[in-house]
Amino acid sequence: MAGWQTRIAANAIKACVPFQTQLRKLKHTISPPVPGQHHDLVLDGIIEQLAMIRRAGGRIAGARVLEIGSGWIPVAPLIYRLAGAREVILSDQHHLLHPRSVEAAVAFLKARQDRLVEEAGIEPWRFDMVLDVPLEGGLDTMLHALGLAYVVPLDRTTLKGGIDIAYSHTVLEHIPPPALAEIFALVRARLGKGGLFCNGIDNSDHRRGYDADLSLVDFLRYSELGWKMLCINPQDYTNRLRHSDYVALLADAGFRVADTQVHVAQGALQSLEKESLPERFRGKSAEDLCTTWSLMLARA
Repeated sequence: MAGWQTRIAANAIKACVPFQTQLRKLKHTISPPVPGQHHDLVLDGIIEQLAMIRRAGGRIAGARVLEIGSGWIPVAPLIYRLAGAREVILSDQHHLLHPRSVEAAVAFLKARQDRLVEEAGIEPWRFDMVLDVPLEGGLDTMLHALGLAYVVPLDRTTLKGGIDIAYSHTVLEHIPPPALAEIFALVRARLGKGGLFCNGIDNSDHRRGYDADLSLVDFLRYSELGWKMLCINPQDYTNRLRHSDYVALLADAGFRVADTQVHVAQGALQSLEKESLPERFRGKSAEDLCTTWSLMLARA
C-alpha cells in the first residue's frame, strides 16, 4: 500500500472512534502542541502577507485584525501584533488553544527576533512591548496580556465590532465552499470600507506530504464521491477549489482582488490531462488547475 493510502486508511479508522474531539483535547492537555519546522514556513508566509499589505497602502499599526483558523499555536497572530496591530482576534470552530502552546509560540518568536527585524521590518523595541509580558493565570488572561482575543466558534454572534484587516494562512483550502461563503460574507460585513483581507492558500494535493510520488494536483482526477470517500476523516479534507474559485467567492461577497502572487507547478502542467478530469475542472485553464499556491489580497 502506498504511503498516502496507509495514512488515509489510518485516519479513516480514527474518524470512526467515538469522542474524537474530546480525545484530542485530552491529548493536547497532557502534551500541548509546540512549534516545529512547519512554523518557520508559517513565519515565511506571514512575512509575505505583511509585505503585500504594506505595498497596497494598508496600515497594520493600530489595526484590529482577525485571524481565520488559528489552530493550536499562535505564531501568526503574534507576528501581526509585533508588526503593530492593536489587537488580533484568533478564531476557530473548536477550542484548540492551550496556555503552554501560547508560551511556546512566544519563545519561538523571541528566538527569531533578528530575522523578523531584518525581513519583516519590525522594530526591536516591539519585542519587549508585545512579548515580555507576564504570562500568568488562565488562557484568557494570558491572551489579553499579549493583545490577543479568542472567538470560538466564529460567527455573527461571537465576532463583535468592526475590524481593519482579516487574514488566513493555509486554512481556506480545508473549509467547504458553503462555509467559506459565510465566512467571506461575515468578514466583509465587519470590515470598514477599504479594509483588507489577505489569504495564503495551499491549492496542492496535501497527500503529497506523505507520498512524494504523487503529482501536486493528483486529487483533481477524483469524482466528488471518490474524493469524499478519501476524506472520511475531516483532517484529510481539502475542498479542491482552484485560484479562480476563490476570486469568484470573494467577488460574490463584495470584495475586489487588489494583488495576487501565485505559483504554477510546471511539472504538473506538462502532465495534466484535462479531458480525464471530472466535469467541474474541465472548463478551467491548465494554469488555473495547476496553481498550487495563492497569496491574495482583497479590498472591501
